[in-house]
Amino acid sequence: MFDLHHLPGADLHEQNAVIHRRHILTLIPTLISAGLVCAIPIGIYMYLMAMQPDVLSSEISRAVFIMSASAFFLFGWLFSFILFMEYWLDVFIVTERRIIDIDQIGLFGHTVSELRLYRIQDVTAQSRGILQSIFSYGDIFIQTAAETERFHFAKMPYPNKIAKEIMELAESDRKVNLASAVEEISETSAGKK
Repeated sequence: MFDLHHLPGADLHEQNAVIHRRHILTLIPTLISAGLVCAIPIGIYMYLMAMQPDVLSSEISRAVFIMSASAFFLFGWLFSFILFMEYWLDVFIVTERRIIDIDQIGLFGHTVSELRLYRIQDVTAQSRGILQSIFSYGDIFIQTAAETERFHFAKMPYPNKIAKEIMELAESDRKVNLASAVEEISETSAGKK
């Protein structure tokens, strides 16, 4: 899996983490576009062989076609690879103390956002449409009172289950932080006397 201490802002007291990714069905448009990209040179070749076979009769024209088709395949696979990497590296990590949202932007960029669980005010799970209802995926919105008022995690599998788990973790983290805050206040007030 992965080591929790390699996460951004590692906390030595964190023990458990759950990684969530978008639903696997969100890769279907990527697969369809990769299939279409691969089909275009094949379709052009079939058209040329059926309608104008003399175009590919010379060695130079065949070599140019093969080089062009290869470049087309290469760019198509590169595009598909980038889309898959964005899917795979966009993660939403929940520990017992915080939520970490890592958004991959292209091949070399990413944004990391962190939210402490005790700051969560509300978690909303939303499924829209027939596909999201049938395949149990949807959006999760996390409401806080901070500058970023709402965290949005799109197309997550089982959003109701994840939202319930986050609220339960937030409540338990709030109790722990409340107890430690009370202890700090009592120690501070005892030290002043």
